Amino acid sequence: KKFSHVLVDLMGFKQCPCDPCLFMKKDEHGVCVILSYVDDCCCVGDKAAIDKALQGIKANGFSITVDEKVTDYLSCEIKFSKDRKKAWVGQPHMIKKIKKTFEEEVKGMQKYRTPGTPGQGLRKAENEEEKVEPALNSRYRTGVGMLLFMIKHSRPDMCNGVRELTKCLDGTTAAAYKEMLRVVKYLLDTPDKGLKIFPLEIGKATWLLVLYSDSDWAGDKDTRKSVSGYMLFLNGVLISWRSKSQKVVSLSSSEAEFYACAEAVKEVPFVVQLLLFLGIPVQLPVEVWVDNIGAIFMSENATSSQRTRHMDTRYRFVEQLQNDGLIKLKFVPSAKNLSDGNTKNVTGDILESHIDEYLVDKAEVE
Repeated sequence: KKFSHVLVDLMGFKQCPCDPCLFMKKDEHGVCVILSYVDDCCCVGDKAAIDKALQGIKANGFSITVDEKVTDYLSCEIKFSKDRKKAWVGQPHMIKKIKKTFEEEVKGMQKYRTPGTPGQGLRKAENEEEKVEPALNSRYRTGVGMLLFMIKHSRPDMCNGVRELTKCLDGTTAAAYKEMLRVVKYLLDTPDKGLKIFPLEIGKATWLLVLYSDSDWAGDKDTRKSVSGYMLFLNGVLISWRSKSQKVVSLSSSEAEFYACAEAVKEVPFVVQLLLFLGIPVQLPVEVWVDNIGAIFMSENATSSQRTRHMDTRYRFVEQLQNDGLIKLKFVPSAKNLSDGNTKNVTGDILESHIDEYLVDKAEVE
């Protein structure tokens, strides 16, 4: 709170209305953008403007340590190409911890093409006899916690596999523990994979947002809830992703897809507002790719029937975004839906056909 006060009230920075941890200032020295995460700040912009901001922060009583180049932020390693037009984001520190913890258990396991067993979903233990012993349960929770940190920043390919594991934190079975080791083995076999930051050459044109949405109807065998997944790309770079169980039981595949779409498009106004705050023009409407014709029909036709009236609030939200010209729903075949792997454990062929769009080996960034 004090840091925000100094930046905004004393130094003339503007605070982003949709993200209070993002600040920006434009003056004769250039542009300086500051992203604050507790006591870790990332400064981007013109060198003269950044130097002036650092001087002001010091003059207002803050003790700071400055790293001239961004090579590590929030335990993520960042590698730039020589021309600084491409980058790779990975988490080698966390991979080392996971390797130290589970290396002996996964030694000798086969190499897997996918993080999760294709077509398989986990189920919680139904009684005490099915649960693993407390020591194994503790290791399971430790492993899942580490994997959650991996998918948060750099490994969207493991989203669904790790989400499946989280269902069994308080009812871990032998099958769930085995599946956790499989995900760990997949990660340790692909340690150099990281987020692909290869932005399209846009120049001064409007920046391009593209959203993929998908759902696996009644994918949870315990609750029969569906699974939502989305991937949001900015100029060809994946910036936001999710794999999450829906909060309600959907009565049809179209309803599940529409629910997933409604959850996904909530990210669009936030990102658009953030970009506009930074002075970046955005191409509207944002294309939202969905692989279900029924879901698209629901979004475009204001009808009320026994099949859709219980979805009214969510429908109105999507309808409003479309009427405002913010989004436009379009159909994409399932085989080309990049968010397909966020809703189910897909086969190696499907995963490998998508993964090059958002992941890259560290060595490829030159």
